[in-house]
Order: sequence, then structure tokens, then C-alpha cells
Amino acid sequence: MVSQVPIGCVTTYGEVARALGDVVASRFVGLAMSRNDDIVRVPCRRVVQSDGRLGGYTGGGSQKKGALLKSEGVRVEDGKVVDLDQLLFTDFVSDRPLEGLRSRQKGLRLLAKIPKGEIDIDYVAGVDVAYRGEHAFAVAALFDYRSGEMTDHVIHEGDAVFPYVPTYLAFRELPLVLPLLKDLPKKTVLMYDGNGILHPEGMGIATHAGVAFRMPTIGVAKSLLCGKRGGLRGEGVAQISLHGRVVGFELVGAGRSKPVYVSIGDGIGQRQTLDIVRRFSEHRIPEPTRAAHIIAERLSREQATNSRFAVIVP
Repeated sequence: MVSQVPIGCVTTYGEVARALGDVVASRFVGLAMSRNDDIVRVPCRRVVQSDGRLGGYTGGGSQKKGALLKSEGVRVEDGKVVDLDQLLFTDFVSDRPLEGLRSRQKGLRLLAKIPKGEIDIDYVAGVDVAYRGEHAFAVAALFDYRSGEMTDHVIHEGDAVFPYVPTYLAFRELPLVLPLLKDLPKKTVLMYDGNGILHPEGMGIATHAGVAFRMPTIGVAKSLLCGKRGGLRGEGVAQISLHGRVVGFELVGAGRSKPVYVSIGDGIGQRQTLDIVRRFSEHRIPEPTRAAHIIAERLSREQATNSRFAVIVP
């Protein structure tokens, strides 16, 4: 996209993101520009902020960026492009890949199913992924549903091949999580550090995983992605609604001030989802995802190889 911006013009991070198919990718565009190592073919100096401010430049800082733009006929004053609306390039030629991925999400959403009754559960596996750059450590921490004790964990190490773009997390993480599933027993519910149907498209990573992997899934997120807090469901529980539909719950454990946001992923009902999360909520973060997070972060710090080892979860 950026290589299409001609001399004498500028564009913005948001316009490049729109050309990719979704303005939500603006931050990713900025990150990609900060890592650009081919400033001749990819003139990242021509990408500025939406208000005309220059932003950063890996080729020598904002002053260098301004000097280069001036040499190309762009008027810059006080670190800001003058007459941005007249110089703004938006005529990108693009197949808008994020639009295609969003359409895929919407199609998969139609395959999500919620059973009428409760399902049988033997295990709950918390899933989390930690990164060191683009190198990733995916972990599933397996807990016995009845005893509440962690019985095992499995690890997969590899490189992420899709960038982090909000609301598209499944395309980044699920290829890393898939190898974990072969080691999980039957009647296992996956608990994700992320959202289920509490998502703008009703297709957060937990729902996406449930449909793709054909396993019951639960999403537990640390922040509210969308929706509005509504009526109380019970002590410490409030409903989250989106477009007039209850899509999740705000859950605050006893003695804790910060909530988590719980939503069904796929293959399990709302009541059973809440019961499971509460069952494992000794801390703010439910024990399965908390344990997976601790192990994954430890692996990330140590740059460990793909192996099993004994872990004591505090």
C-alpha cells in the first residue's frame, strides 16, 4: 500500500488501514512502518498521523522525515503537514484482505451452536499465548473439573505468521493453538484468555476456536471490548448487552475490585459457562487461564524449547 503513495503526496496510518480493509488496523500499520527496512521501495516517510503530525520515522526521526517530505514538495511547518486534505493520497489499489477475513468470521459465526442443556465435562483447559517478538509460546493448562487441580500442561512453540490486529486475534493465535489439541482428553472445555460472542461480530477467539476445533469453549477477557453493562444477574455478576442481546457477563469475585468479562464461545450455554468460571475463580483470573499465562510467560522469558517440565503454579 505504502509503495503506491507518489512523490508530493502523503497518506495516513488510518487510510492505509482502510485500504487493508479495516481502520482498526491503524496501529498495526504504524508498527509495520516502524519496522520498515526498505525506505526506498516503501516510502514510510509519506505516512503521517490523521491530523497531519509527522509521527515517528526509523530513517532518522521526525526532523529527518520532515526534511525528506520538504524535498519532495510537501509543505511542513512545526512538525505538521500543511494542507493535508489537498495532499492526501487515498486511491490505493488493494484486494482489502481484512474485509475477506471479516466475511469469514461472519460465515463461521453461523456455525456456532449453543446446546439446550448442560454438557458433560471432565477437564477444563486454559489456553494462552505469550510472545517474544513474533516468536510465540502456546500453552494449554489442563485442570480436572471435579477436583479443581491442574493435572498436566502441553506446549507448542512457533512463529506467528499473522500480525496483531484487534478483533482479528483468532487468525494470529489459532494456528499456534491447534497443535495443543492432540494431547487433550475428551470432554474438555477450552477456556481462552479472550472473548467469545462478546465481540463486535459475535466471533471472538473463543467462538472462532470452538467452531474451528469443534470443541466447547469459553472466553474470559480482562477488559470490555464492546457492549454495555446492564442489569445484575446475581451477586458480583452484571449482564453485558450488545444490540439488545445479552452476550456476556461482568464478573467480580469476592474481595476483588477488577472484573473479568465472561462469554460463551461455542458448544456450551451461558449458565454453565458462568458456573465453570466461578468454580475456578480463586483469583481474579480463573485458574486454568492463569496457569497457562504463567507458564507461557515463563517460556517466553527463558526462550525455552518445546518440552514438558514440572511447574509449580503459585
